[in-house]
Amino acid sequence: QWRKSFLVIEDLVEETGAACHDTSCEDAVEEERATEMPPLNTERAERIEEVRKAQIELVNEKEKLEDLESAVSKLEQVTRETEETCQDEELGSEYLEAVRTLVKSMKNCPGLTGAVFEI
Repeated sequence: QWRKSFLVIEDLVEETGAACHDTSCEDAVEEERATEMPPLNTERAERIEEVRKAQIELVNEKEKLEDLESAVSKLEQVTRETEETCQDEELGSEYLEAVRTLVKSMKNCPGLTGAVFEI
């Protein structure tokens, strides 16, 4: 009986040892990974390249935006200066009109018949 038990245990140890050294599951997983990973790696590389291109475009667009903001700032400054100049000219025009009216009025003054006023 002891011998029979020993032989059964010995058989179980051999079967278990063989199962412990069986790499068929790991081999199957590795094969599946080897077939599925290259397309994923290619896709990842393509996406990385797309992101790099988008970053470059973003930098270029940012530079354009900064140029536009600078141009708008300069335009606003010129507009303010032009508005100020036009206001000054309007005031000057009002004063000139008042002088013109005064000169015309002086033509009608008695005693200034010899004076020549022209506008």
